[in-house]
Formats: sequence, structure tokens, C-alpha cells
Amino acid sequence: MKHILLLLALAFIQTSCSGRQTQDNINQSDASVQVLLIGSSHWNNYQSKGLDVAQTNEVDILSDQYQKELDQIVAKIKEFKPDKIFVERTVAYQPKLDSLYKLYKTTDWGQKRRNEIFQLGFKVAKELQHKKVYGVDYRGTQFPFDSLINAMKQAKQTTLIESFTKDIKKFEKEYNALISKKKPLKDIFYYLNNKNQRKLNFGWYLNGANKGGTIDNNTGSFLASEWIRRNLYIYSSIQKYTEPKDKRIMVLMGAGHIAVLENLISYSPDWKIVELKDIMQ
Repeated sequence: MKHILLLLALAFIQTSCSGRQTQDNINQSDASVQVLLIGSSHWNNYQSKGLDVAQTNEVDILSDQYQKELDQIVAKIKEFKPDKIFVERTVAYQPKLDSLYKLYKTTDWGQKRRNEIFQLGFKVAKELQHKKVYGVDYRGTQFPFDSLINAMKQAKQTTLIESFTKDIKKFEKEYNALISKKKPLKDIFYYLNNKNQRKLNFGWYLNGANKGGTIDNNTGSFLASEWIRRNLYIYSSIQKYTEPKDKRIMVLMGAGHIAVLENLISYSPDWKIVELKDIMQ
């Protein structure tokens, strides 16, 4: 009988502890910083070539269709209420970014600018009456892409080059199809931010570039490490800017950056990733 009572007592203690742990987890989740990740293409590349490896067409963000759809996205982000908004401009660029944001708030200057920082980042910030938008990019890295391709050729890595070219062409074809069909802006965002696309994006650096070159040529590893370092510095700036009072933040950057940042942020026990698709429902 004593053994039975002891077992019941232990069971009760375990259940109580489990209940407390569950509640602690909920409280911890409630206390987490929610991070809205938005990977974007560069709208300023409309009818022009950008600097990205993949050369794609771009939406006419100033068109009536996309302005209307953009307003719908802005409205949903406004409901999310990010306390801070981080964009793809360097920390050193902050005084200029402050000046441009002031110009955006006080004139119609921004209406003619295609850049996603102004069209989306500034627009949300103004709607929420934010005092500033934060630049967190870092440009003190190298990206020796041509050297990597040459290293691959010298190493006779024909299959690796063909695989890379095939992946680029596939992305260009899929993205250009969305543009030519004038798909809704949210669908374009969903495509750029889906799990598979992010995995392919970041995966190329780890499984493609990192293998580039002969055994004594580390150009590929250097390129991959520089890309990761750039985004690690970006993440550091986001962490440093985020204060204890901030419960929700928004990160708006090129989709390639977001693919890396998602991985870095996933290791934070106090930060929870939120996708645009989650808040658009």
C-alpha cells in the first residue's frame, strides 16, 4: 500500500512539474521577440539589370495593380505592429537613411521611387509613425564570383558548373513567369520566401560554391564564408539594435540574405520567426 501511495505521489509531482513546464514554455513564447522576415527582389531593377547573379525581370511596383496590392500588404504588416524595421542599408549609411526617411514623410518624393526600402519599409514605418528605419547591412566583404567560376573550370568541375547554371536558369524561368503573368505581389513574396527556395539559395553556398576549385584552391570556401560573414554581421546589428522593450521586429532584405538570416535566428531561444504568409491570412 505504501508503494502504491509513493507511486501516486511521484505521478502527481511529475504531472505538476510537467504542467508548470508547459506554462513556462508558453510564457517564454509570449515573451519572445517575433521576427517578421521578408525576403524581397530588388524592385529598382525594373527594366534594368541588377548586380545579382540571377538576371530576372522585375515587377513594375509603381503600376496601379501593384500599388494596390502593396497597400494591402502594408495594412497587414501595420496590424502586426513591428517596433523596429531593419533594411538593406549599411550602418554607416544611417544618417543618409534618416534624411531620406524624413524626405519621404514630408514630401511626395517616395511615390516615384521603386526601391523596396522606400516602397515597403518606409511606407510601413510612416504608417506606424516610427521615428526611424534602421540600416543593418555590411559591405566590407568580397564576392569573387568570377574567380570561383575560373577555379571550377581549372578543376574541370564541369558537372558542378552545369548544375549551378541549371539552378540559375530554373529560378530565372520560374520568377520571370510570375512577372510576365503579373501574379499578385503576395504570391511573388511567397515564392521568394518558401522553405524550398530558401534552402536552395543558402544551399548553393554550402553545397556548390564550397566545393569549387582544386584541393589546394579555397576560392569557393572563401566566397561562401564571406557571404555568411556579411549576414552574420547583419544579424549582429539587428541583435544590438533590438531592445528589451521590442516585442516585434521586421527585417526587409534581399531574399538571399533572408535565407541565411532565417538559419541564424532559428538558434535564438528568445526569438520566433514569423512569415509574411502567416500575417496575410
